[in-house]
Amino acid sequence: MKKVRVALIGCGRVARVHADALVQLEETELAAVVDIKPDRAEAFSKHYGVKGYTDYREVLELDDIDAVQIATPHYVHAEIAIAALKAGKDVLTEKPMAITVEDMEAMIRTADECGRTLGVIFQNRYNDASQAVKKAVEEGKLGAILGTRAFITWRRTDEYYSESDWKGTWDKEGGGVLIDQAIHTIDLMQWLVGEVDYLEARYDTRAHEKINVDDVAEAHIVFKNGAIGCVYANCNYSYDAPIFLELHGEKGIAHIIGDKAIITVGNKTMTVEQQADETSGLRYWGFSHKRQIRDHYRAILDGRKPTIDGREGKTAVDMVLAMYESSRRQARIYFPYVPGAPSCQERRGCCCGS
Repeated sequence: MKKVRVALIGCGRVARVHADALVQLEETELAAVVDIKPDRAEAFSKHYGVKGYTDYREVLELDDIDAVQIATPHYVHAEIAIAALKAGKDVLTEKPMAITVEDMEAMIRTADECGRTLGVIFQNRYNDASQAVKKAVEEGKLGAILGTRAFITWRRTDEYYSESDWKGTWDKEGGGVLIDQAIHTIDLMQWLVGEVDYLEARYDTRAHEKINVDDVAEAHIVFKNGAIGCVYANCNYSYDAPIFLELHGEKGIAHIIGDKAIITVGNKTMTVEQQADETSGLRYWGFSHKRQIRDHYRAILDGRKPTIDGREGKTAVDMVLAMYESSRRQARIYFPYVPGAPSCQERRGCCCGS
């Protein structure tokens, strides 16, 4: 069976999950590792028995590299992805796809122009719980979705933010709790409920002294199908609580609590427990990196589009960026999201109270 030869760019915390999957899957071969820190590149090189590099540009020049997988700090996702696509490599990048709309659009445009595949990691869509709720929604078991709410309450200390020079920064991480921790649950919400019509949000920095990005945020979301949602995110909680996502429908209700789904229709309740995969990693990363990575490269081998391509991966980032803009401007933000577009209050003949 033909394998996709992949260079893993970035050898930080989550990179081990990516590397393990690439080694275990029959669709892929881990062919090289890259990190700007020589000690990290060397450690991964020795552990996985592949050549290590400190400059990603070197691997882009190699003819025997088919694809790159990006697990770097957020602010270089776009730079690396665009360079790789132009070099004829397919790309799978960790979330967020990028930290500006302009960069995301450039990535999508480059993939289209170069005829290459671009994918974005949102592994929690592949969790057993998420798949069970998605199936219930698509089969109409819940009826029309009326409302949804999500709570992401985790703990990230000042020491956590001090471990790197990019975490907890606007210019490198792109924000705080919304773009780093809550984005996965925000992605699940829009994937399960549908397209967003508009949202309003507020964020603040309440408990951290070393950052000026959001450590607490809340958002009110109205979807195009009429459903109303709310998101509460907090990374100064006392512990890493299981994420909570609820969908309330005309016929039933579904909850995702951590790695479990509870779906109730009438007097019948179904519970779906997660079957963990073999990859390593922290529990709050979810269990399904390997499933998504397999789907991405299986799509490349089959000549089809991956489930979460660039356009699909852009959606949750658009929501997060709109939340930041809404808070800064104290304005309602409409979709499709265009940074700086007139808000409801600025539109002639429009009243937010109506």
